[in-house]
Amino acid sequence: MSSKSTLSIDIFPTWARLNDVEFTNAKLQETNGKGIGLVATNNLTASVETQGLEGAEDKPEREGQVCNSDGEKGERARVETHGHANNHLRKILQVPHDLILSTASIEEYSKVDQNFRQLLDSAGHQSTRADIMMYLLAHLVLSSRDTSSPRDLAPTPWTEYLKFLPRDIPVPTMWSELERALLQGTSLEAALDAKLSALNKEFDELIERSSALPFWNSFFWEREAVTIDDWVLVDAWYRSRCLELPRSGHAMVPVLDMANHSHSQTAYYDEDDEDNVVLLSRPGMEISIGDEVTISYGEKSPAEMIFSYGFIDRESTVEGLTLPLESLADDPLGKAKLHIFRGSPTLKLSRSDGEISWQCPFVYLMCLNEEDGLEFRVLQGTNGERELRLFWQEEDATARANDFGDLIKNHPLCQIFRLRAVSVLHEVVTNHLMQLSSEISHDELEPLRRAGQVRDGRLQLAQKLREIEASVLESAAIALDEQPICPET
Repeated sequence: MSSKSTLSIDIFPTWARLNDVEFTNAKLQETNGKGIGLVATNNLTASVETQGLEGAEDKPEREGQVCNSDGEKGERARVETHGHANNHLRKILQVPHDLILSTASIEEYSKVDQNFRQLLDSAGHQSTRADIMMYLLAHLVLSSRDTSSPRDLAPTPWTEYLKFLPRDIPVPTMWSELERALLQGTSLEAALDAKLSALNKEFDELIERSSALPFWNSFFWEREAVTIDDWVLVDAWYRSRCLELPRSGHAMVPVLDMANHSHSQTAYYDEDDEDNVVLLSRPGMEISIGDEVTISYGEKSPAEMIFSYGFIDRESTVEGLTLPLESLADDPLGKAKLHIFRGSPTLKLSRSDGEISWQCPFVYLMCLNEEDGLEFRVLQGTNGERELRLFWQEEDATARANDFGDLIKNHPLCQIFRLRAVSVLHEVVTNHLMQLSSEISHDELEPLRRAGQVRDGRLQLAQKLREIEASVLESAAIALDEQPICPET
């Protein structure tokens, strides 16, 4: 698809008025170094005593994942409160319920447009993310057309809203190949490779399933209206702008998705009694005219922030990384262990107040063998099918494959098992430290930077990530050398 320039934010108020978006105490404007953001138009003070509001911490990240296969760990922010959002004195913004892009609204749209219903039935219903991405892709094509046709899709407010969204998003999936090479040796390298592979697979499946539908074959493919770059773009939009609402679940909310992140956020979002999305000033916060209104995208590691949003929060105290873990090359039970574990084996390192902790459930199972009392059996299941079962000390431990740290506690050789685990972790840490040390030299980078083939912002992000992760890995290596570090409980 030929890239269309985005619309000026100066004409955005017209779109907002037509679609009943209420800018109660804020407006959109360019912010210092952050692009478009929300800026207060009045002085706002919210009382600390706010009835019905209760703080809610971020849900913990699932171990070992920057972003799961569905992409839904990339929420724009987490809901911080679950009370009644009815204090108009603190309201900053209100977005009508019918503008929210969610599973429910996608289903409603498919009832209006039968062509989209065909696409959804043929290629959708796999996840909220995939359905929203197909919707975004379809309306991206529609919004880029110079003329409309009676046979086109039914337009929605999102058709025009997409024209205000940036086409260049700083998430690594949209970096050039040379820029992605800057991430070699970091924890993002494997995650990025897996993500790009998944995006290509998804796009191939979309081509296969939609090409058989005459309308979509013409709309997407006959005129080469869509390329893999467009699929990568709508994924980047979803990943960097999706949030989780109390009732609507994972969703995209126009205008609210332009609120920038701050470690010291001044506002939070909620759904009111009519399911509209509202942005409210945080209790106890004072916001002056001209101040940027910010929300929190959640506490994430530097790699996770780059992966989902394309920046590192300089104020965040979160230091850590997640590394892939591979089975021992000479382990005859390696494949069986991976099968029974049912997850991605990873090592998650965290540093807080100078202390290193780790999470790596697979490492204990990884270090055990038949001589220790580990056994695999193929047995007939309750459904009559034969299935692989895991036994530890003659007891079925299939359901506790990720809990061997506890299962070995009372074993006479417990300390031996733990030392094996520490040895494996030490090797993983030192190997990644070596990979981080083999970065592209300044002499190689400088001509690429001058030629514009490697952008300064990307280079600085990669260098900062390497610096943080090398520091955490060095601390972990020292701790492992001196004594076995305790895993997090």
